[in-house]
Amino acid sequence: MKIRKVEEEQPITAQARSPKELLILDCALKLLIETGDAGLTLRKLAETAGMRLSNVQYYFSSRDEVLAAMVSRYFDECTASLVTLTQQSEAATAEERVRFLVRTGLSHGQEISDMCRAFREIWAISSRNTVIDQCLMDYYRNFSDVMTDFAFPGGLDAQVRKQLQALLIPFFEGYSITARSLPLTTEEAAEMLTALTLSIVEGQNRQ
Repeated sequence: MKIRKVEEEQPITAQARSPKELLILDCALKLLIETGDAGLTLRKLAETAGMRLSNVQYYFSSRDEVLAAMVSRYFDECTASLVTLTQQSEAATAEERVRFLVRTGLSHGQEISDMCRAFREIWAISSRNTVIDQCLMDYYRNFSDVMTDFAFPGGLDAQVRKQLQALLIPFFEGYSITARSLPLTTEEAAEMLTALTLSIVEGQNRQ
């Protein structure tokens, strides 16, 4: 699930970065989206940022260091944007909150955006880079906690919480790749997933 570009104070604590570091990380993300993993080199990054290679290396000594910082910052922004969206939501009941989250998550599967391109490159890198893989796993755990805390602020049984996270996160991520080939509309898929989510919670409540 990929959500960004909500202008709001971010509740996620991140390492403070200098303006030049932020410029380098912004350029790194731009290169990743436009040229893919293979095009993200320190030399090309320096050229894109309008800096000397030695200046880039002063802030980030290696490509892996740039990747780790860029991915961590990008994921912090994605999570912070979801937090902001939930704070702005007018959903009043558990069903409305679940439907809001599901519609938000599935809407990103309808088009191939820069966010989707960035995630696909990060997925590819994570398969051969343990640091990036850990960043990705931490992001999904944090993101799923934000979702379940918003949908069910009164709390959930630990096992139910795990079941919901195991249902929603893989569905959202898979949907972003397969949405255009599926026989259901996004709205139909959202209603189905909302019903499944609520049935898990209601089943636990009946026990």
